[in-house]
Amino acid sequence: MGFLSMGARFLASRRLDRLRAHALDPRPVQAALLLRWVREASSTRFGREHGFGEVSDVASYQRAVPLRDYAAFQHYIQRSLAGDADVLWPGRTPFFALSSGTTSGEKYLPVTAETIRLNRGGGWDSMVPYLAQWPTADLFGGKFLFLGGSTSLRSHGAAWIGDNTGIMARHIPSLLRRFHSPGIEVMAEPEWETKITETADRAIDHDVRMICGVPSWLVLLAERVLERARARRRRVQSLADVWPRLELLVHGGTAFGPYRRRFEELLGKEICTIDTYSASEGGMLAVQDHAGQSAMLPIADRGAFFEFVPTSELGADRPPRLLLHEVVPEVDYAVAVTTPSGFWSYLLGDVVRFTPTRPRRLTFTGRTAQTLNAFGEHVSGGELERAVTDAAATLGLAVREFAVAAHFPDGSSPRGRHVFYLELERGLADPARLAAELDRRIRDGNEDYAAHRSRGFGLATPEVRIAPRGSFYRWMAERGKLGGQNKVPRVLSPEHERGLVAVFTARREFDKNSGCEAPAAGS
Repeated sequence: MGFLSMGARFLASRRLDRLRAHALDPRPVQAALLLRWVREASSTRFGREHGFGEVSDVASYQRAVPLRDYAAFQHYIQRSLAGDADVLWPGRTPFFALSSGTTSGEKYLPVTAETIRLNRGGGWDSMVPYLAQWPTADLFGGKFLFLGGSTSLRSHGAAWIGDNTGIMARHIPSLLRRFHSPGIEVMAEPEWETKITETADRAIDHDVRMICGVPSWLVLLAERVLERARARRRRVQSLADVWPRLELLVHGGTAFGPYRRRFEELLGKEICTIDTYSASEGGMLAVQDHAGQSAMLPIADRGAFFEFVPTSELGADRPPRLLLHEVVPEVDYAVAVTTPSGFWSYLLGDVVRFTPTRPRRLTFTGRTAQTLNAFGEHVSGGELERAVTDAAATLGLAVREFAVAAHFPDGSSPRGRHVFYLELERGLADPARLAAELDRRIRDGNEDYAAHRSRGFGLATPEVRIAPRGSFYRWMAERGKLGGQNKVPRVLSPEHERGLVAVFTARREFDKNSGCEAPAAGS
């Protein structure tokens, strides 16, 4: 183990102790963050309109500032985009991150200098649990491969707009750039297909110790690495043959469960995996600190002041706004954050649930807008993720991608049903058995769904439709949603379903006419 790795282990151990201590008693550090930011923003337009000069504690802040979603912030953001200073945060906002628009269309998210500084710390926090707890950790002896968006930005007046991960990549400290693969030129590539191929070509020759990114895109990269490596040499079976000292996978953005089996096949050896919860609006919010537990430790002292609203109360005029020390386990909460990017009690659209452990840890259970509730069944995105993960494991299936749609009763079916579109690594002889497994798992964890499925009325048995290989990738490409922080929406709108089905049909026609198996995604 090198000197740098030994030093990193020492610092990481101290940081992990601090993270856990703050999570045990988050009240003082969370209040201190909020009040410091309120003081700094007291002369901004938002601060003057909400009486920040009179805010003295968390309670007075909550009385002064209501919960807001993106639409309610939009007029402030438009003023910042136009170049106005001191709108949501002191000074002019230098960068705006363009969101993936999974549920709300395009969003321009302010990125301040303080945001960038705190995101650097969040990147360190994502490695801390591994460095602190694995005696053999030697990440700094090799390279880190981070698969994010393009660092190429477009100008908008005095500001710059682009992918949030690309903005952060531009601000990697110069001393750390030598650890990053594949290099600044490839990171700037805006075309996703080209970026994947060039990343694979360059990284093959690097001593990669850590890979980081959204699971669906990391699977695609891993497959491309193996494809390019096999074109150069023989006997490459897995990533272990390409990167024998790969030791850590940091993932986030979507649930890892559905992709786990495929990763195990691609990796060819057991490595540490760490789940993270982050948002463009708030940076790194939580990190998995125990290898055997998927729940994540909230980061209470970094870039976000947290408020949690029970999802059952979201439509109320004055919903309860609980703090980190007030949450209770096994309740679904919508997440609101206050950050130095200028978001104040901003509803992210995310839903989390806390464990009964001490300190409290959270699991990401879905999006407020990504819920199947066409018939009053209230099935969350997290429940869909878990059902697919568990059912696939039972049947020995490797899931490449999936999404679900609600079908209403019509002339051919007197009852509505859920339709699961799944793309698998290998074929499936009995889709009906998979449908039954999915149905059972959702029933077991959701009383509303179980009631709608009982006694032969309400919802019919789910239907499973198997997608040709490469279909989801092509659909995302047609929508201009490849790469970076773009994710496949788990719950399909009717418009999305029509587009997806059109791609499936075209892929099947291609397979039939060509007489060969559908190519892998991205080929």
